[in-house]
Amino acid sequence: MTTVEKASEELWRRLNFFGVLAGILTLLLPFSGAWWYLTLGTDGGIFSILASPFEFKFLIFNKQISTAEAVQLSPLLWWLCLAFKLCYAYFGAALLAGSLLSLSEKHAESAETLVRFSSLKLLWLVIAFVVVLFIATFLLNSATQLMGGAISRDLSMPSYIVGTGKFAMSSGNFRIFAPINEGFTSTFAVAIIASALGIASRIYQKRISSV
Repeated sequence: MTTVEKASEELWRRLNFFGVLAGILTLLLPFSGAWWYLTLGTDGGIFSILASPFEFKFLIFNKQISTAEAVQLSPLLWWLCLAFKLCYAYFGAALLAGSLLSLSEKHAESAETLVRFSSLKLLWLVIAFVVVLFIATFLLNSATQLMGGAISRDLSMPSYIVGTGKFAMSSGNFRIFAPINEGFTSTFAVAIIASALGIASRIYQKRISSV
């Protein structure tokens, strides 16, 4: 192997591939749609909730509430989601920049600082999202159990976070039945992959710095 080939190989070894991939995915996640859904009716035809740390959407009869209506309904929630979008776009950019800067020995210290600062941010967000979601669905299940007798004789919510249930209401010969579904989307799977890559990037960056 020639000197040039050795230098090239050493250069590629210094590139934090895990961080590059994690940074790109973290940059894209705030604009990639919901992580979790709750639907009432076939294909969410009656009512749907689509949620992630970056957005919270309501759909009634497949019609989404407009941005203006959402701001009026809950301005704090709208601004909070926007803040999360901007923050995690920044964290993704920082992780990507740090992973690329690791190629340069001159900027090795800056690269390590950026990777250490941003690599675990998405992991903590995923954990926090699941915890908040579990608490919210627990409270919702408790509320529906208390109110179920007053609303319907046949009401069963899904198991916490993921599952299926049903809602039925009857009056004389008239009866309404609608399935209830909760679950994670493919975007949440991408968030988990990006979180794992973020952990790997932190470990690999330490290895690069020690060489």
